[in-house]
Amino acid sequence: MHKFLYIFCGVILGFVLNACTPYIDSRRQAGQIETIGQSHAPNIAVCYNPVFSDKDELKSLALAECAPKDAVYQDTVYFNCTLFYPNTAFYRCK
Repeated sequence: MHKFLYIFCGVILGFVLNACTPYIDSRRQAGQIETIGQSHAPNIAVCYNPVFSDKDELKSLALAECAPKDAVYQDTVYFNCTLFYPNTAFYRCK
C-alpha cells in the first residue's frame, strides 16, 4: 500500500511542477514540417497556467522564439490550450 502511495504522490508532484512552465504551442504531426499547433510564424502562441506564470515569463519566452525581432503582445484567449495550461497568450514578431 505504501508503494502505491509513493508512486501516486510522485505523479501528482510531477504534474504540479510541470504546470509551472509555459510553452510555445508549435505541435507537429510525426514526419511533417507544418505545425498543427497555434503558433505560425510570425505569430507565437504561448500556452500557460495563470496561477504559476506571469506576463514577464511569457514575454521572455516569446522574445526567445522571435529573436532577433521583438515580440509584441496581441491577445489572450482563455481555455483553449490543455488542461494544465488552459490559456494562450498571442505575440507577433516584429
